[in-house]
Amino acid sequence: MRRITVLLVALLACTIANAQQFDPEHRHSIEVSTGIPPLQSSVFGSSISVRMERGFSEDRVFIPTFNIAYTYAMSERWDLNVIVNGCGAYIRRSYYPYTLITETTEDGYQYSYKQFDFKADPESTDVAYSGTMYTPMVDFRWKWLRRDNMRLYSSFGLGCLVLGNFGLFIPTPYLTPVGINFGAGHFYGLAELNLSCASTGLLAGVGYRF
Repeated sequence: MRRITVLLVALLACTIANAQQFDPEHRHSIEVSTGIPPLQSSVFGSSISVRMERGFSEDRVFIPTFNIAYTYAMSERWDLNVIVNGCGAYIRRSYYPYTLITETTEDGYQYSYKQFDFKADPESTDVAYSGTMYTPMVDFRWKWLRRDNMRLYSSFGLGCLVLGNFGLFIPTPYLTPVGINFGAGHFYGLAELNLSCASTGLLAGVGYRF
Protein backbone atom coordinates (compact mmCIF):
# COMPACT_ATOMS: atom_id res chain seq x y z
CA MET A 1 0.00 0.00 0.00
CA ARG A 2 2.85 2.34 0.85
CA ARG A 3 4.56 1.67 -2.47
CA ILE A 4 1.33 2.38 -4.35
CA THR A 5 0.90 5.67 -2.48
CA VAL A 6 4.48 6.73 -3.26
CA LEU A 7 3.99 5.78 -6.92
CA LEU A 8 0.75 7.77 -7.19
CA VAL A 9 2.39 10.82 -5.62
CA ALA A 10 5.33 10.54 -8.02
CA LEU A 11 3.01 10.23 -11.02
CA LEU A 12 0.99 13.25 -9.88
CA ALA A 13 4.16 15.31 -9.44
CA CYS A 14 5.38 14.34 -12.90
CA THR A 15 2.00 15.16 -14.42
CA ILE A 16 1.92 18.61 -12.82
CA ALA A 17 5.53 19.31 -13.74
CA ASN A 18 4.86 18.32 -17.35
CA ALA A 19 1.72 20.44 -17.45
CA GLN A 20 3.41 23.59 -16.15
CA GLN A 21 4.90 24.64 -19.48
CA PHE A 22 5.21 28.41 -19.68
CA ASP A 23 4.07 29.98 -22.95
CA PRO A 24 5.83 33.35 -23.38
CA GLU A 25 3.66 34.18 -26.41
CA HIS A 26 0.59 34.43 -24.17
CA ARG A 27 1.91 36.68 -21.41
CA HIS A 28 -0.95 39.16 -21.62
CA SER A 29 -4.70 38.71 -21.39
CA ILE A 30 -7.89 40.66 -20.79
CA GLU A 31 -10.69 39.11 -18.71
CA VAL A 32 -14.31 40.22 -18.42
CA SER A 33 -16.48 38.54 -15.78
CA THR A 34 -19.61 38.90 -13.69
CA GLY A 35 -20.89 37.36 -10.48
CA ILE A 36 -22.87 37.65 -7.28
CA PRO A 37 -22.52 41.12 -5.67
CA PRO A 38 -19.85 41.28 -2.94
CA LEU A 39 -20.50 41.67 0.77
CA GLN A 40 -19.45 45.31 0.52
CA SER A 41 -22.65 46.01 -1.43
CA SER A 42 -24.45 45.87 1.93
CA VAL A 43 -23.29 49.46 2.50
CA PHE A 44 -26.10 50.60 0.20
CA GLY A 45 -29.28 51.73 1.88
CA SER A 46 -30.29 53.32 5.18
CA SER A 47 -29.47 52.23 8.70
CA ILE A 48 -32.07 50.52 10.91
CA SER A 49 -32.40 53.62 13.11
CA VAL A 50 -33.17 55.83 10.11
CA ARG A 51 -35.75 53.37 8.77
CA MET A 52 -37.49 53.17 12.16
CA GLU A 53 -37.43 56.94 12.66
CA ARG A 54 -38.86 57.72 9.21
CA GLY A 55 -41.28 54.81 9.02
CA PHE A 56 -40.15 52.81 6.00
CA SER A 57 -38.57 49.48 5.12
CA GLU A 58 -36.08 48.76 2.35
CA ASP A 59 -35.58 45.98 -0.16
CA ARG A 60 -32.22 45.99 -1.93
CA VAL A 61 -32.17 44.88 -5.55
CA PHE A 62 -28.53 44.29 -6.50
CA ILE A 63 -27.05 44.61 -9.95
CA PRO A 64 -24.65 41.72 -10.73
CA THR A 65 -21.05 42.71 -10.21
CA PHE A 66 -18.96 43.54 -13.29
CA ASN A 67 -15.19 43.00 -13.51
CA ILE A 68 -12.59 43.79 -16.14
CA ALA A 69 -9.00 42.66 -15.54
CA TYR A 70 -5.61 42.86 -17.18
CA THR A 71 -3.46 39.78 -16.51
CA TYR A 72 0.28 39.53 -16.97
CA ALA A 73 1.90 36.08 -16.81
CA MET A 74 5.10 36.64 -14.82
CA SER A 75 6.13 32.97 -14.94
CA GLU A 76 4.67 29.54 -15.48
CA ARG A 77 3.18 29.59 -11.98
CA TRP A 78 2.42 33.25 -11.21
CA ASP A 79 0.19 35.91 -12.78
CA LEU A 80 -0.26 39.52 -11.81
CA ASN A 81 -3.81 40.88 -12.20
CA VAL A 82 -5.06 44.46 -12.19
CA ILE A 83 -8.85 44.47 -11.77
CA VAL A 84 -11.57 47.11 -11.78
CA ASN A 85 -14.90 46.06 -10.26
CA GLY A 86 -18.26 47.82 -10.33
CA CYS A 87 -21.42 47.05 -8.39
CA GLY A 88 -24.68 48.93 -7.90
CA ALA A 89 -28.07 48.55 -6.26
CA TYR A 90 -31.63 49.75 -6.50
CA ILE A 91 -33.40 50.50 -3.24
CA ARG A 92 -37.15 49.89 -2.95
CA ARG A 93 -38.73 51.74 -0.01
CA SER A 94 -42.15 50.97 1.52
CA TYR A 95 -43.70 53.67 3.74
CA TYR A 96 -46.03 52.70 6.60
CA PRO A 97 -49.05 54.55 8.07
CA TYR A 98 -48.61 56.48 11.28
CA THR A 99 -50.52 58.18 14.07
CA LEU A 100 -49.46 61.63 15.21
CA ILE A 101 -49.02 61.55 19.01
CA THR A 102 -48.99 64.78 21.05
CA GLU A 103 -47.74 64.78 24.63
CA THR A 104 -47.08 67.43 27.27
CA THR A 105 -44.08 67.54 29.57
CA GLU A 106 -44.27 68.40 33.29
CA ASP A 107 -43.30 72.01 32.61
CA GLY A 108 -46.14 72.40 30.09
CA TYR A 109 -44.13 72.01 26.88
CA GLN A 110 -46.04 70.18 24.10
CA TYR A 111 -44.33 68.03 21.52
CA SER A 112 -45.50 65.66 18.79
CA TYR A 113 -44.07 62.56 17.19
CA LYS A 114 -45.14 59.96 14.66
CA GLN A 115 -45.96 56.45 15.81
CA PHE A 116 -45.60 54.13 12.80
CA ASP A 117 -47.56 50.93 12.35
CA PHE A 118 -45.04 48.54 10.83
CA LYS A 119 -47.54 45.64 11.00
CA ALA A 120 -49.95 47.35 8.59
CA ASP A 121 -49.70 47.32 4.81
CA PRO A 122 -47.46 50.06 3.39
CA GLU A 123 -49.24 53.19 2.23
CA SER A 124 -46.85 53.72 -0.67
CA THR A 125 -43.75 52.26 -2.29
CA ASP A 126 -41.13 53.93 -4.45
CA VAL A 127 -37.87 52.90 -6.05
CA ALA A 128 -34.75 55.05 -5.75
CA TYR A 129 -31.35 54.33 -7.28
CA SER A 130 -28.74 54.30 -4.55
CA GLY A 131 -25.56 54.40 -6.59
CA THR A 132 -22.55 52.47 -7.82
CA MET A 133 -19.36 51.57 -6.00
CA TYR A 134 -16.05 50.84 -7.69
CA THR A 135 -13.15 48.75 -6.43
CA PRO A 136 -9.72 48.78 -8.10
CA MET A 137 -7.73 45.71 -7.07
CA VAL A 138 -4.34 44.05 -7.54
CA ASP A 139 -3.85 40.33 -6.93
CA PHE A 140 -1.37 37.55 -7.51
CA ARG A 141 -2.58 34.30 -9.08
CA TRP A 142 -0.81 31.03 -8.33
CA LYS A 143 -1.41 28.44 -11.08
CA TRP A 144 -0.93 25.17 -9.24
CA LEU A 145 -2.03 23.05 -12.21
CA ARG A 146 -1.41 24.08 -15.81
CA ARG A 147 -2.23 22.16 -18.96
CA ASP A 148 -2.58 23.15 -22.60
CA ASN A 149 -6.33 23.69 -22.34
CA MET A 150 -6.89 24.13 -18.58
CA ARG A 151 -5.41 25.96 -15.61
CA LEU A 152 -6.37 25.61 -11.96
CA TYR A 153 -5.35 28.46 -9.70
CA SER A 154 -5.76 30.32 -6.42
CA SER A 155 -5.24 34.05 -5.93
CA PHE A 156 -4.92 36.71 -3.25
CA GLY A 157 -4.53 40.46 -3.19
CA LEU A 158 -5.88 43.79 -2.02
CA GLY A 159 -8.41 46.30 -3.29
CA CYS A 160 -9.80 49.68 -2.34
CA LEU A 161 -13.55 50.21 -2.13
CA VAL A 162 -14.42 53.64 -3.56
CA LEU A 163 -17.74 55.19 -2.53
CA GLY A 164 -17.77 58.44 -4.47
CA ASN A 165 -21.06 59.66 -3.00
CA PHE A 166 -19.58 59.55 0.51
CA GLY A 167 -15.92 60.22 -0.27
CA LEU A 168 -14.89 56.91 1.31
CA PHE A 169 -11.87 54.77 0.41
CA ILE A 170 -11.89 51.46 2.27
CA PRO A 171 -9.09 48.81 1.86
CA THR A 172 -10.61 45.40 1.13
CA PRO A 173 -9.04 41.92 0.68
CA TYR A 174 -9.22 39.82 -2.47
CA LEU A 175 -9.27 36.02 -2.21
CA THR A 176 -10.00 33.22 -4.67
CA PRO A 177 -9.64 29.78 -3.01
CA VAL A 178 -9.98 27.98 -6.35
CA GLY A 179 -10.54 29.01 -9.95
CA ILE A 180 -10.30 27.52 -13.43
CA ASN A 181 -9.80 28.87 -16.91
CA PHE A 182 -10.13 26.63 -19.92
CA GLY A 183 -9.36 26.98 -23.60
CA ALA A 184 -6.11 26.51 -25.53
CA GLY A 185 -6.51 29.34 -28.07
CA HIS A 186 -6.69 33.08 -27.70
CA PHE A 187 -10.20 32.97 -26.23
CA TYR A 188 -10.92 31.11 -22.99
CA GLY A 189 -13.56 30.81 -20.28
CA LEU A 190 -13.12 31.17 -16.55
CA ALA A 191 -15.00 30.40 -13.35
CA GLU A 192 -13.94 30.82 -9.75
CA LEU A 193 -15.07 30.74 -6.16
CA ASN A 194 -14.52 34.34 -5.14
CA LEU A 195 -14.66 35.70 -1.59
CA SER A 196 -13.68 39.31 -2.05
CA CYS A 197 -14.65 42.81 -3.07
CA ALA A 198 -15.15 41.46 -6.62
CA SER A 199 -17.84 38.90 -5.76
CA THR A 200 -19.16 36.70 -2.99
CA GLY A 201 -19.70 33.25 -4.44
CA LEU A 202 -19.44 32.23 -8.06
CA LEU A 203 -17.79 34.53 -10.60
CA ALA A 204 -17.58 33.58 -14.29
CA GLY A 205 -16.59 35.18 -17.56
CA VAL A 206 -14.39 35.09 -20.65
CA GLY A 207 -10.84 36.12 -21.48
CA TYR A 208 -8.60 36.86 -24.47
CA ARG A 209 -4.86 36.08 -24.55
CA PHE A 210 -2.47 38.13 -26.68
